[in-house]
Amino acid sequence: MAQDMELDATTKKKLADEVVLLMLMGMNRLEARRIVWNDYLDELATYATSASPAEPEPAQPAPVPLDTPKPEPPTVTKPAQMLSRQRFWRAADEVVMTPEQLQRNRAELAKVKQLVGLRK
Repeated sequence: MAQDMELDATTKKKLADEVVLLMLMGMNRLEARRIVWNDYLDELATYATSASPAEPEPAQPAPVPLDTPKPEPPTVTKPAQMLSRQRFWRAADEVVMTPEQLQRNRAELAKVKQLVGLRK
């Protein structure tokens, strides 16, 4: 029964693609063909047993056309463009902190480290 089956071109192409995929995964060609063919026969058997001739199949919705326009990818800004628009951060441009502010910040940092467990 399996030898006298004639397949259409799309099915042959699909099965051949599956064989190539298995071969790329390291399987030899004969074993890959056997596995793909057995899977195909199993699908046919499942389809034949599940489809009952008494009940007509419901109408399938029309397939969505593949020509739908796709959004264009966003333009990537290059680092050279970004540098020309804004200057990189420099420490000399920052406001100098007073000794009181530095002491307060160090005390807060010590509290956080103690909460996190870095200091005891």
